[in-house]
Amino acid sequence: MSSQDTRLGAPPARTNWFAVSVVVLASVTAAFQIGKAPVALPVMQADLGLTLEEGVWIISIFNLLGVAFGMFAGAMGDRLGHRKLLLSGFVAMALASFVGANADGFAMLLVSRVLEGFGFVVVVAVAPALFLQFAEPRHHRLIFGFYGGYWPAGVAVMILVTPVILEAVGWRGLWRVNGVLAILVMLLVAYATRHRGAIGARATPPPFSQALRTFTQAGPLVLALTFAAYSSIHVTVVALLPTFYVEAESLGLGRVAPFTAFVTVVNVAGNIIGGIAIHRGVARWKLVVATFVLLGLSALFMYDASLTFGVRLSAAIFLSFVAGIIPACLFATTAVVAPTSALVGATTGLMMQGSQLGQLVGPVAMAKTVTLTGSWDSAPVTLVAAAITGCVLMLLLRRIEVRRVSNGG
Repeated sequence: MSSQDTRLGAPPARTNWFAVSVVVLASVTAAFQIGKAPVALPVMQADLGLTLEEGVWIISIFNLLGVAFGMFAGAMGDRLGHRKLLLSGFVAMALASFVGANADGFAMLLVSRVLEGFGFVVVVAVAPALFLQFAEPRHHRLIFGFYGGYWPAGVAVMILVTPVILEAVGWRGLWRVNGVLAILVMLLVAYATRHRGAIGARATPPPFSQALRTFTQAGPLVLALTFAAYSSIHVTVVALLPTFYVEAESLGLGRVAPFTAFVTVVNVAGNIIGGIAIHRGVARWKLVVATFVLLGLSALFMYDASLTFGVRLSAAIFLSFVAGIIPACLFATTAVVAPTSALVGATTGLMMQGSQLGQLVGPVAMAKTVTLTGSWDSAPVTLVAAAITGCVLMLLLRRIEVRRVSNGG
């Protein structure tokens, strides 16, 4: 095994900010694969004759892969080398994009999306463990704060640029552009991470049987469920915002797209602020609990039909912005609750499973609630329930951390 695949050992003496920035960029690029599909779906349906149900599978397959494969991807990184697996993820995404661009029907397109989803899950699951190899411990919290914005940043960029690319080269061209981008970013990652920040002692990679400890430890499980509560709120708001504005506010899709992109991207600012706050010593559990409370209150304003559109839009923007604080705190918690330092990747992967679970359950729960009641006025019910659940889970996670510290863990 080369030094390029050195696993978690002694921390580097100096933070390699270039390598850290490139790994963050890699995760943003991976998120492009999520953001490109929803906007392009109507064009793809017309070209390939896809049904609405088939179109939903093209989008949701990423969530199913994350739920099923997240922890396994992180464990693979712990075992095989995080850098090597991240580069493999980009090979998968590039290959899948080119295969998908030549799809002649639903089956071939779905297979390509499964391969893309594999690449995405691998990249975002192993990236946090790479940060530990290239950054000083004192910078970990700040970096995890920035990293938490990979999803909204990548999705928002694609929401904005996809219409332009579709008009220029069609959906197949959009897929090919993403394939080329994946290759370019892969080469950049390979170059930026070719040397570790400090050589340090190599840690013995754990067998997969040890990775299963993340499923039996309270800390990683509660962390994953807390992330599920967060993602079920933020992703539900973003995913159903276009439908809400079209139905409740009678807006055209041309006006809805910029609003949706802006609501999505402000989440990145929250990630940055959260990272700065915990870097300066603010307690993570206090930030998370306070943020969940604000999310619940924002949801009440966002769907209140008695308020003006401007107030409701402002509430949506504020909700997405403040929500960004939570992933910054939770990513910084992975190294704290991981059973061992060698299982950070598996713990992060389990947290990704929680994130994907929330993304699956949240929109479905809200859509079901709105359908049963026949009104968007009932939409906040699911969001407030998730916010209360998140508060309880974070308080429980705090107790687990305290108990572990007191026991010398």
